[in-house]
Amino acid sequence: MKKLFIIIILIILAAYVYVKGFPDFIVNLVNDHKASTTEEYTDDADEDGSDTESGGNSLLPGSLSSTSDINLRNTDGAGVQYAFDYKGEEFHAQYLYDCWTIYDSYKITNNSDMKIICQALIDVHPVHGRDMTSYRTADDMAYEWEQHNLAYKYLPDDSPWRESAGNVDLDPYDQGRSFKEIYEDRTGKELDLKEEVKESIQDGTLFEKLENFFN
Repeated sequence: MKKLFIIIILIILAAYVYVKGFPDFIVNLVNDHKASTTEEYTDDADEDGSDTESGGNSLLPGSLSSTSDINLRNTDGAGVQYAFDYKGEEFHAQYLYDCWTIYDSYKITNNSDMKIICQALIDVHPVHGRDMTSYRTADDMAYEWEQHNLAYKYLPDDSPWRESAGNVDLDPYDQGRSFKEIYEDRTGKELDLKEEVKESIQDGTLFEKLENFFN
């Protein structure tokens, strides 16, 4: 989550450089977002303190207390296809050697719940670390999951990689990789926020991308 706010700040600062004629608008945009975010997290928090999918505050306590809460189950009898429950919705996961894939993972945003879900998965099938000797932990898998969520929010709707970013693949290769690394892997180009902002202003998509970050 800290990385997300840093990226937002960098985008806004870069936008200020290119949009010198609208400094008051940028300031108002930030102030409005700050106020709306405070109100959103106050109003949308669940009774147990967990975040809603629309809020996405991973610092709030989660709704899960143990791995048994998700009712992880093998659906094909072959140890490949799995399902689990989260906040009244059924999610699907797949295990192929040394890789767990969680489909529609972008819908889950609470870090505490991510860790419990990841722990449930590796309790069934552990995944090697990048060195192929150690094993991945629920903490580092949840970190990667958050980076995928950031990529899903950042990539434009017409990006061929956006859909895949919405399904997190937890394998040895991506252990410890940052949002920047995932973005560059998905797009095949270096992440240059200044250039991204310039292009977004030119094609009129800047505020749409900012809205994607904020929501």
